[in-house]
Amino acid sequence: MNQLADLHTHTIFSDGILSPTELFTKAKEVGLSAIAITDHDTMDGYLASINIAKELGIQLVPGIELSCYENARDYHLLGFFQDPDNPNLKKNLELFRHEREKRAERIVNKLNRQNVDVSFNDVLDKAGVAPVARPHIAAVMIEQGHSPDIKKAFDQYLSYGKPAYEPKWNFPVELGVKLLNEAGGVAVLAHPGRYLPQQILAKFIQKGLDGIEVIHPSHSEETQIYYKSLVDHYCLLSTGGSDFHGSREYDATNFGKFTVPVSTIEAMQSFLKH
Repeated sequence: MNQLADLHTHTIFSDGILSPTELFTKAKEVGLSAIAITDHDTMDGYLASINIAKELGIQLVPGIELSCYENARDYHLLGFFQDPDNPNLKKNLELFRHEREKRAERIVNKLNRQNVDVSFNDVLDKAGVAPVARPHIAAVMIEQGHSPDIKKAFDQYLSYGKPAYEPKWNFPVELGVKLLNEAGGVAVLAHPGRYLPQQILAKFIQKGLDGIEVIHPSHSEETQIYYKSLVDHYCLLSTGGSDFHGSREYDATNFGKFTVPVSTIEAMQSFLKH
């Protein structure tokens, strides 16, 4: 029987709804052998998962999903095996948290000007231990009757081009790759999708990108084949996972379905040794 891994999951330490204990219990139920906790801009979820992973006999991969932004576009980097105690990484993650709070406050101010009366303190309370993000703002909007669901909150107010949208602070992919590599990890481009121009991807590879997330719920079979051919051509790492948050109706179906062999983890470890 093949041992399977999900290398893209989220907990309450970012914008997921399950605690590490709940996530690993669910992983055991669906038969996963390994998991990477890849919370947004924090490794607190990984650190909180170490004991429960040992108890349930599931391999835990140190992970993170780093938010990059350049040329008015979001890019996400999955980092694996970086040291959570690396001083420069810790310093930058604190900066990320601070910038997220400033952005959230600007979004709330824009919402207030649209007569959507939510308070920044309520948003911070909703985020709890996690770096604050737009889904936390949407959750408060829903609770207070300003929107029926998260999709509507984004479509009407929070998405790019909508009245309360605020761009992220500029953090180029090249800097993200460097940050992860210098902390001892590999940097993998998350869910690049169908519309990433080849010249941009080539630039990222030239700047030191280590891999591409090939298996992802947003990737069709055709898209997977395309990115698999690229990782083979450039001798990059190929990773994958469900991008599980627990808050969307398809999360339950995707969890345990979008996986990679455990040998992918061994490939990453070998990659780091060379």
